[in-house]
Amino acid sequence: FHSNIDYDEVLFYHQGNFFSRDNIEAGAITYHPQGINHGPHPKAFRNANENEFTDEFAVMIDARNPLDMTDAFERHENKEYWKSWMQK
Repeated sequence: FHSNIDYDEVLFYHQGNFFSRDNIEAGAITYHPQGINHGPHPKAFRNANENEFTDEFAVMIDARNPLDMTDAFERHENKEYWKSWMQK
């Protein structure tokens, strides 16, 4: 887990089986503002030794300047995303 103190972070999940996050599909975008703790889903830690490789392609962008959410982002935002961090 980590917290980006100086940067906003955006991830675009392009394709594959996203091992590090639960309930993420291809085409999803996640946004982690400055200072918010985030990292792999707890299930990823439990299953880490079962995989020899991951089959996923994602693009991560760290933005030096704070990002503003557009109307389109707010309309399509997954309001339940924060719950994906809960233990299952």
